[in-house]
Amino acid sequence: MKLIKKQIPLAIVFITGVFTLVSYYVPNKTSIDYIETMNKWQNIVVAFAFLLGLVSLFFSHYHKIARKADGWGYSIFVFVGFLTIVISAYVSGGRQMTDAGLTPLGWSFKYIYNALSGTMFAVLAFYIVSTAYRSFRIKSLQAFVLFVAAFILILGKVPLGQIIWDLALGWTGAGVDQVIEWIMQVPAVAGKRGIMIGISIGAIVTSLKIIFGIEKQYMGKD
Repeated sequence: MKLIKKQIPLAIVFITGVFTLVSYYVPNKTSIDYIETMNKWQNIVVAFAFLLGLVSLFFSHYHKIARKADGWGYSIFVFVGFLTIVISAYVSGGRQMTDAGLTPLGWSFKYIYNALSGTMFAVLAFYIVSTAYRSFRIKSLQAFVLFVAAFILILGKVPLGQIIWDLALGWTGAGVDQVIEWIMQVPAVAGKRGIMIGISIGAIVTSLKIIFGIEKQYMGKD
């Protein structure tokens, strides 16, 4: 039983991981075909994972409605929204536009989905303002640099801010648009690349831990 539940899965992960890693550095037709095959299998696994997640979501909200747990009324909208989009997509044949205008699917996207998305981002704006307020409390040099950069960006996005910049710092010869472009192209890009490098290193380390059997959470609690 231990062989089936632990050793065989670890062997499959190790062999597949090593072959996939080596194939990226071996430029021949066999390695290219192998990568393409693995990509197809990845899409199949993702599709089944999406289906499994959808079923799990439905059961979770169904049990929440059955128990009448806190907020169970919102769970009803999960089923209503899902059925609305699925039925309209089936009736419309997956098309949002026809020569006559919007299909039921297109109407659902334009007047339901877009409206809900706009509402969600409008609510998120309040959380963003709250987070910005906490972030801009200057307690260190890094917080001061963040505050100055954010203040310049906000200042340059409104006409009044450009007028204030021209009156106060016009003598420098640098327009607020030029300063904003420099901030976005130099410090912001440098920070973004540093974050991406860190994420990439973390992904590589995690992948190696999975390949060599150090990380086993994907095998379950047992």
